[in-house]
Amino acid sequence: MIKSKVSLLVQLEKRPIVIWGARMTGMGFLRFSLANSLNIVRFIDSDLALQNKLVNDVLVSSPDVLATMKKEYENLAIVIAVSLKESEIISMLMDMGFSAHDYILYSDYCESFYTIDIMGSCNLKCPSCAHSIDGDKTPIGRMPLNNLEKVVDKIIGENEIVTHVSLYSWGEPFLHKNLPEIISYLHVNGIAVALSSNLSIDSDELLGNVIRQSPEYLKVSLSGYYPDTYEKTHTGGNIDLVKSNMYRLRYYLDKFKSKTFVDVNYHLYNDNNGLNLEKMRMLCEELKFSLSTTYSLVMPLERCLDYLDGIHDPQTEKLNSMLLVNIEEGLEASSKYRSKICPFKENQININWDLKVPVCCTVFNRDGITVSDNYLESTLEQINSNKNSAKICGKCIKYGLPAYNMGLNQQKWKEIASTKISLDHQ
Repeated sequence: MIKSKVSLLVQLEKRPIVIWGARMTGMGFLRFSLANSLNIVRFIDSDLALQNKLVNDVLVSSPDVLATMKKEYENLAIVIAVSLKESEIISMLMDMGFSAHDYILYSDYCESFYTIDIMGSCNLKCPSCAHSIDGDKTPIGRMPLNNLEKVVDKIIGENEIVTHVSLYSWGEPFLHKNLPEIISYLHVNGIAVALSSNLSIDSDELLGNVIRQSPEYLKVSLSGYYPDTYEKTHTGGNIDLVKSNMYRLRYYLDKFKSKTFVDVNYHLYNDNNGLNLEKMRMLCEELKFSLSTTYSLVMPLERCLDYLDGIHDPQTEKLNSMLLVNIEEGLEASSKYRSKICPFKENQININWDLKVPVCCTVFNRDGITVSDNYLESTLEQINSNKNSAKICGKCIKYGLPAYNMGLNQQKWKEIASTKISLDHQ
């Protein structure tokens, strides 16, 4: 049962608070905390890319500082604010000598985390993305502004606490002409905003207008520094345009004094993990952006399931050969974290541009995975009930794909990747 906002505020009132999770869920909780005069003293995150950075003027530190902070701050409260990986964090806290009294799970007070895919299309056809699949006939379009407002109003009406919304899933949000107005509507309602973009967008005016609205989080997705490398895995994109837009981002962030946190999300392949990565790291340091690396995966879920069922299409075979950690290796690396409980299904509501609701964010095709044909006409209870009837989930759990898609046991992934010969030679 979801606990009340009042009980959360009572627990946290006048206590120094550490937020574990410095990306979107944590940023949303920070916005909620500032609105309710709570005392946030630090972010904690295990990701080296975030450590020693400022998120809305709050320092991000390694978990190693928690023992010292507990001595420094009387009655310190740790709020675990992540959409995934709660169990990993709790295990780390127990290993550090903390007890259940020391931490609060934000998910106990917020039943669902929401994603609104405002665009049903993308300007790129990256091989690791569903938009690259030959012959795909999934409908494309954009969510009208008035529908977006209705969706947000319904989300607020169904949940006592809504701190953040992500405006992307499979689509490119910067293709939506009303993106600045959408951000503004969410902010007016006290909701933090997350964006993700390939940034291969030729619209300086839109970029400036978006940053003027100061969305909390902007992930920039890319996979190389040099054109010949980047264009293999961000097919249809222009890395020179991307880099130009990164400089424009820095200009607009400074001009508007925006506190948007820019996180360059570098997708690792076997041909971009050397000089390309180092050059992009240098650019991010120059622009004061975070750079985080992620091992590229085979997506969407349906394509993984086909592969594991023995249906090996040429596109998937080629992609799998480019990965630093292929499907089989990723499943093995994450195998000890397999669970019958899937956080993608349990705590996330994903709303497509046409108001349809898929069972989770990892699926793409419409057949057998849609749990609501119209979010505005379905209750939260109906959506969650229909999720439990989705047949695709049983097979996904059987193969251990939730743990694979979360990249659990990162140390093992790194060990596997380190054995591969890099093809990144310029």
